[in-house]
Amino acid sequence: MTLLDATPPQKPRKIGRWILLALVIIVVGGTLFLVVHNFPEERAVSRFLTTLEQGNYPEAYRLWQPSPSYSYQDFLHGWGEQGDYGRIRSFKILGSRSKGSEIVIVTVTVNDQQPPLDLLVDRKTKGLAYSIF
Repeated sequence: MTLLDATPPQKPRKIGRWILLALVIIVVGGTLFLVVHNFPEERAVSRFLTTLEQGNYPEAYRLWQPSPSYSYQDFLHGWGEQGDYGRIRSFKILGSRSKGSEIVIVTVTVNDQQPPLDLLVDRKTKGLAYSIF
């Protein structure tokens, strides 16, 4: 075999680019999943607290989706103008975390009071409750 009979060199494979692209997609996809995974539950809490800000207590009670033993008067005792937080003037959702596959814990500050409040949100019904965790 002479130099003129040699086969031309093969182009290098671009497998490194494909691996890098795959890693970027995985990282971006994972981050996006973590950011928006609990968004519907955070929105349910935001809707509830906005309704309280507007003073629409019957609608807020409906959004809470209480058990039969939690009366409207009990609700007003906790969330009404004479309740634990007084009239709701402001709130901020600080974050959320999943607790199993059916519950999300959403952490909020209400009227800038500390410590923050944890509310449970049922993934299926979007009903709310005080957190026991």
